[in-house]
Amino acid sequence: MSHANKGREEHHRVVIIGSGLGGSITAFRLAEAGIRNVVLERGRRWPITPTGNTFPRLPSLDRHLVWLGQDSSPFPPTGVPLLSCVYRAIATALPRSTGLLEVLPQKNVVIMCGAGVGGSTLVYGGVLAQPAPGPFHHLFPAEIDYGELDRIYYPRARRRLIAAPFPEDLLAHDQYRSNRLWHLAAQESGLPAEQVMGNYDFDVIRAELNGDRKPAATVGQYHFTGCNSGAKMSVDRTYLARAEATGKTVVRPLHMATGITQDSQGRYRVCVTQLTRSGAVRERLVLICDKLVLAAGVQSPRMLVTARDTGALPRLLDSVGAQWGTNGDQLLLLQTAPQPTCAPQGGPPAVLLRNREGTASVMHAPLPVPSGAGLLACIGMGISDHFGRWAYSAKAANTRLEWSAGNDITARHAVGDLVREVARHFPSGAIVIPPVPGYSVTAHPVGGVVLGKATDAYGRLHGYSGLYCLDGALMPGSTAAVNPALTIAAIVERCLDEIVQDFIT
Repeated sequence: MSHANKGREEHHRVVIIGSGLGGSITAFRLAEAGIRNVVLERGRRWPITPTGNTFPRLPSLDRHLVWLGQDSSPFPPTGVPLLSCVYRAIATALPRSTGLLEVLPQKNVVIMCGAGVGGSTLVYGGVLAQPAPGPFHHLFPAEIDYGELDRIYYPRARRRLIAAPFPEDLLAHDQYRSNRLWHLAAQESGLPAEQVMGNYDFDVIRAELNGDRKPAATVGQYHFTGCNSGAKMSVDRTYLARAEATGKTVVRPLHMATGITQDSQGRYRVCVTQLTRSGAVRERLVLICDKLVLAAGVQSPRMLVTARDTGALPRLLDSVGAQWGTNGDQLLLLQTAPQPTCAPQGGPPAVLLRNREGTASVMHAPLPVPSGAGLLACIGMGISDHFGRWAYSAKAANTRLEWSAGNDITARHAVGDLVREVARHFPSGAIVIPPVPGYSVTAHPVGGVVLGKATDAYGRLHGYSGLYCLDGALMPGSTAAVNPALTIAAIVERCLDEIVQDFIT
């Protein structure tokens, strides 16, 4: 990420890097307060169309699916040197693309995130789960009052994200047989279970089942590939749409921030590469602003570490880049044969289970599996033992993740125990297929600019006035054993209640 960009210059009051959850909430709250802002998004817009063909569909691997940046690859890491060389050669030969899903291999971990207006909410499962208070207090700084979040910010986030519980009537439909099997086993297990709160329009899902909308969620095409029916309410259709409607927010798709620095007058300079849809460079420019908000997800700590260690923002604390985590993500499979599960399976997830301590959760995530496979994908979250750190290498001139293979072993065991307990209660039993050992896979990268350490209690970065981080990077490497979206939204809302005044004055 270079900050040596020499393009034309623009001047703006506020620039927000990233249009995902944190960036969209920030744009809306600033626009609501009458503050003009520009949102930079590296990916394209993905507008829902009546023909239902916006997003790629699994198992397609066309260039619309995978974002291929310089350090991203559609292939997982491998410990076999020859295979690594083959993977690298193929990835290098593939055309650069502004696809939907970035697969970012790092040492011992694979990170997956969205690319497009709406960020990772385009490709996530849309689950809005609230953590239990005990695990939350264990992880988050004392300045964050869980009671206040529970009274004010979690309800506000659910309302603005258009959350709704999974409806009972869908479970009776044949397309939801896998969800129904999971639900019955969950009830039999006696474990704490709850209907999943998700940001879906379930009337659209019913329209899919009735033949009035092209099937998407109901055939497992909602996770990692977007949702062509429009049932999933990603933030480009909620928070960001409201921000743009005010006329105060301007979104710049295909504008990739490549570096940040500060000039002698204290203003921030954001180096930007404007891309074509094929990934070619259209223009290089510099946006100069008084206030800069980083909300670029996994790229937020990478950009800040690069800026600190190359001398562009040298006063950033050493804690920038630290305490990055996978949110304890675990993926396991259940082999339920001879129990039929329907193929493809209807989504989204219906029932979330937790262990009695609240330190692990798991749900069945329906997928477009082949007919007769008898497989249930189970996505779980625990609490990691240790965390990683983003570190800049002057020799390689890039920022890479330092992550040890055993960092989330406790999360792996806790989620595995939970899935095995549920498996015992399937009518004919079920076999648990554990995750591939040796590396982690996460769709919920969090941390690296942790609240109360790298920033104050409201997202202001220590060492610089007018520089903020307002996204999942604020989380302490975990959101306490549940999907992170709701907690990220609640905490960003809380931060903005305090810091909007900074932008006004």
